[in-house]
Amino acid sequence: MNDKYHGFIRTLHWIMFVLFVIMFVFGFVMVEFEDSQPWAMFDFHKSTGVLLFGLVIIRLLARWITDVPPPAAEISATNHRISKSVIHFMYLLMVILPISGYAVSNIAGYQVSFYGLELPQIFPKNEDWESITHIIHEYGAYIFLGFIGLHLLGVITHHIKKIEILRRIT
Repeated sequence: MNDKYHGFIRTLHWIMFVLFVIMFVFGFVMVEFEDSQPWAMFDFHKSTGVLLFGLVIIRLLARWITDVPPPAAEISATNHRISKSVIHFMYLLMVILPISGYAVSNIAGYQVSFYGLELPQIFPKNEDWESITHIIHEYGAYIFLGFIGLHLLGVITHHIKKIEILRRIT
């Protein structure tokens, strides 16, 4: 078994990383300037969210059908379980966030498009659910950032300990 993830998984990992950085930047900026109605930012954020959702599905399928490298021998079973839990929560949030974002738009009465292509209205407009879906999406993003921080902390900690796990995904 190879000690690296499949090249397709590695490529998707880094493309998605860049797209998530862009999503978070746009998400924070567009909310800060919401009163000026930066619709182009909202449209770009939604389109990129749809793209990321598709990439997550592809990544989950690719992860399912490709071999995963075994854990490094220097990593304890407890640390490996913690790492796997963080990754699983990240995947869960990578599914929840785009769905909740789509729901936020639809429930608030806004259309979602994919870089100009109008997508179907999946969720009905509903003022009672508007704030709930917004809270799920907003706080889910903060929770996701926290898990990304834990993920990075693990990589940095292992690097300091000279356990080169980063090379598995590069």
